[in-house]
This record gives sequence, C-alpha cells and structure tokens, in this order.
Amino acid sequence: MAKSKLNTDRLRERMIAAGHDPEKGGQTWLAGQTGMSQQGVQSILAGSSSRPRLLREIAASLRTSEEYLLNETDDPAPRRETLVSTFDPDAPDEVTQDDRTDETPPPSPKGDIANLAIRGGLGLGSREGVETFDGGEIYSDHVNGFWSFPDVVKAGWRNMPQVYSIPVTGDSMEPTLTSGSYVFIDMTHVVPTPEDIYACDYGDGLTIKRLQMIPRSDKIMVMSDNDRYANYELRREDVRVYGRVVAWFQWRG
Repeated sequence: MAKSKLNTDRLRERMIAAGHDPEKGGQTWLAGQTGMSQQGVQSILAGSSSRPRLLREIAASLRTSEEYLLNETDDPAPRRETLVSTFDPDAPDEVTQDDRTDETPPPSPKGDIANLAIRGGLGLGSREGVETFDGGEIYSDHVNGFWSFPDVVKAGWRNMPQVYSIPVTGDSMEPTLTSGSYVFIDMTHVVPTPEDIYACDYGDGLTIKRLQMIPRSDKIMVMSDNDRYANYELRREDVRVYGRVVAWFQWRG
C-alpha cells in the first residue's frame, strides 16, 4: 500500500488557523518551533517532501495530527497521547486489558487536575502503559485523586483540562526536582521548545528530563540537572515527548 502524502494545502490552512500565515512570517515561526531552517519549511510548503522527517513536530506545533496533514482523517484535532508508568518490581502485576473489570471513565472531578496513580522516573522508567478510551479519557483506576487551585491561580494556567499530575522518584533532576515531588504535565505541549523539563520516553519508559532541540539537525539533547548523570544526544524520532512540566509541588520537611 502506498504511503500517504503531505497535503500542503492543509499545512497552510493549519498555519493560518494558528495565527501564522506562511506568507507573513509563518515560515520563520514554524522553523523555530520545529528546529528546521526557514528554507526547509519553504521547501516543504512547495511540495518537495511527501512525508517530512519532522512531520510529528510540525503537527504538534500546529495543534493537529499527522494523520490530518496526510489526508488520513478529516478531523484536524490533535491526537491524544497517553502517559506510561514506572516499573516497580515489588508492585503487584498490572491488570491487562483482557482482565479489566472496571472500564469506567474517571469519577466526576472533585478538583481541577487529576492525579494519576503512576510514577515517573527521574532516572529510568518502563514500558508499562496507562490505558485510555478512544476519546482519550483515562480509566478510573488510574486516577487516585484531584488537585484543587484558587481561581486566581487557575486564571493564569492555560490548558488546565489537559494537565495531569504524577509523583516522581529518583535524583537525576536534583536540585530542581527531588524524589517524591509531584509534577504537573501539560500534554498539549509535545514539541520540546523552548528548552525545559518534559515528560518523555527515549526507550526506557517514562522519565522526567530537560530537553533541548539542537538547531539545524535531527538531534535532541536529553539532560539531567544533577551533574552526576550523563547527558545524551539522541535522534528526535527516538524521543517521544508526552508533555511539558509546567509546575511541581514538593514537601520540604
């Protein structure tokens, strides 16, 4: 079966919808969002590439899906990502999809942000998954509570319905994040720009790391704030970004 090809008309449409007309500075904006050169964006808009290497980053920047840009769906809404949990050898086995008896959506919110009953590693994570319905709702047994915030805080917090909280373990992000902290992840922000702390998976499961895209290359730097840990330069396609850490909470004792 032939691979789908990029629809440049849809690409232009989504750029304009995002407020960045490709003929009025939008090419430079998209280049900055994805780490490409302006000439590279111009070439893609001209139809030189049927399936750009950074298509995922392009779609995320434009709040749409790769499938929409490839004419595989008529729904321009972005595809929802799901988080993965951290492996705990002492924990009971995960219930599989076939064995699940509680397939109800999360309980009615009693707060503003759902706290997930999983952990993100500040070191290595695992490939265990958090299951969702097709609509992106997380199963109720993954949610163990909700965080509430005063209106003055919520007024300045964008994308709150797409933010989840998870506890983290490990010391690779000290002194910024300590083991036992709770991080709040905005799952609409899946392109790691600007440099910041993100929830990601580069082969070892869910981890919380500082990410920096290397301009004019297909590489991304995965960094720990703790100097005792090495940094990694990886291919962008090998790093899956689940969202940006927009806040955290930690007890100071």
